[in-house]
Amino acid sequence: MADQIEEVKGKTDIVSLIGEYIEIKKAGRNFKAVCPFHSEKTPSFMISPELQIYKCFGCQEKGDVFAFLQAYEGMEFGEALKFLADRAGVKLQSISRTDTSEKEKIIEINNLTSRFYQYLLFNSSFGKIALNYLLKERGLKPTTIKEFGLGFSPDSPLALKKFLIEKKKFDPRDIEKAGIGYPKGGYFIDRLRGRVIFPLLDHRGNTVGFAGRVLPGPNENETAKYINTPETPVYHKGNLLYGLNLTRGNIKKKDIAIVVEGELDAISSWQAGVKNVVAIKGSAITEDQVRLLSRFCKKVILCLDSDIAGDAAARRGVITAQDQGLEVKVARLKEYKDPDDAARKNPGGYKESLINAVGIWDFLIDSVFERFNAKSGEGKAKISKEVVPVLSLISDKIVQDHYVNLVAKRLDVSNEAVLEQIQKQGKKEEKDEGSKVPFSERKERRELLEERLLSLGFRYDPEILLKKTVSDLVKTPLSKRILDEYLTYSQKNTKFNLSKFGESLPKELFDGFAWMVLSEELEIGGPDEIPIETGAVLHGLKILSLKEKLLGLSENIKKFEGEEEKEKLLKVKEEFKNLTEKLHSLEEKAKQGIILDDDA
Repeated sequence: MADQIEEVKGKTDIVSLIGEYIEIKKAGRNFKAVCPFHSEKTPSFMISPELQIYKCFGCQEKGDVFAFLQAYEGMEFGEALKFLADRAGVKLQSISRTDTSEKEKIIEINNLTSRFYQYLLFNSSFGKIALNYLLKERGLKPTTIKEFGLGFSPDSPLALKKFLIEKKKFDPRDIEKAGIGYPKGGYFIDRLRGRVIFPLLDHRGNTVGFAGRVLPGPNENETAKYINTPETPVYHKGNLLYGLNLTRGNIKKKDIAIVVEGELDAISSWQAGVKNVVAIKGSAITEDQVRLLSRFCKKVILCLDSDIAGDAAARRGVITAQDQGLEVKVARLKEYKDPDDAARKNPGGYKESLINAVGIWDFLIDSVFERFNAKSGEGKAKISKEVVPVLSLISDKIVQDHYVNLVAKRLDVSNEAVLEQIQKQGKKEEKDEGSKVPFSERKERRELLEERLLSLGFRYDPEILLKKTVSDLVKTPLSKRILDEYLTYSQKNTKFNLSKFGESLPKELFDGFAWMVLSEELEIGGPDEIPIETGAVLHGLKILSLKEKLLGLSENIKKFEGEEEKEKLLKVKEEFKNLTEKLHSLEEKAKQGIILDDDA
């Protein structure tokens, strides 16, 4: 298996793989991108085609092709290996069910259960009532039902047990981990029994969970209308976008996603011709959902049942979307209670409401003014209390100024009064957002210069690092150890290979080496600048070394003066004088731009 892992890795180019998921740009020998693992505006995510690794210098996320899929797609290693093997055309040795991971077992159970539920919906006598409900009461077509994999779970204590345990031979404990059923009184109870089933699929098409809706009838109000499988190792409500496995292509093509609340909202929209739709659970879109959506589009239209303006969680979701670079609009459905209702009763009107969606800031501000009287003092106070936090969330100062002017006019007050309230709000909510501190800012000058020197060598001219001058000047532990490793490597290898050298390094040195190779801060303009930059760095290190020596000598001078050691004092003072002259000479050269040292 180890050989196959290396084969798959060898046949997978990390730049091509990551480029399929996020936008990347060439940056010298490497590639850079806005990090997909944390919010940022300035790219700090670097990819090395030579080392076949990535590293973010903001959040410190790093790894190879397998690590990227595990972090970005939430895959386990085995799943990532299979995915990349299929992509590379490598046939893996078969793995028995006992060797599969917990997540893989749960997905296998869910996929089979989903097909079982759909079979019962279309082919069993007790599925007819549920099918009739979907076709007649919900207005769904058979093709739509099949596209979304809808099914039915009978209200029977034996059906699931017979299929999954007796026929498919699954361990009951694994079925319980999947959240589908649980043992009780000698039976294995189906958690979703007696309900229409909506399989919940991730964007890759894996069935990760289920939602079940009780059928209409006299006992409808005696139980929850909707229930979901609980959170499991593969299902997390805040990560899932219902329908994305079907609609992702249309979302990418149109560059817009319509976001609705429930499964039937999404299904009815799809059937009405709105093919770029996804559903969330509730009114608040999460950061994970935003990140997922931002892979496929730049614009989002929220078409939700709930009051976004009055829902703090929903507003936070909107701000998250804005921060991720998504343009957010809101559709108003007027007389219809939800997208399902609008799509079934008036598809044309529903589409028109989406086309006429308004910008999120206009929507939020209008919602506040609609609820209160802007002419009364009391109304103005209430509007101010709600609208100022909204205005303070607008990061673009030009856009913010536009809405400050608009709000001031509607309240019949000065712009300055509104701005003053926004400033007060900002002070009240001021907090450290944990913005990244560049790696370089946390280091001393010697450390920075040494890493710059090694970076120049590893990236552009390894011969630089073989000179004795370099060995004498490099002193900090990390740089010294990496340089020593390189000197040993060069004795055994006539030609330098960046990738092979990286692989030969002890694990504890690799991060520091990756910084030297990947950091955009250490790039130079072009090949003509290599000797100039190298000379400048060496010159800087020499000046720094002299200053360090002079500092040590000055301490000795104080010591010998106190101890009245005249002979030692004279010797140290003479050395101090010689080094001071040498330092002065080097600093003069630096001022005159003479930095190409002959002994470099």
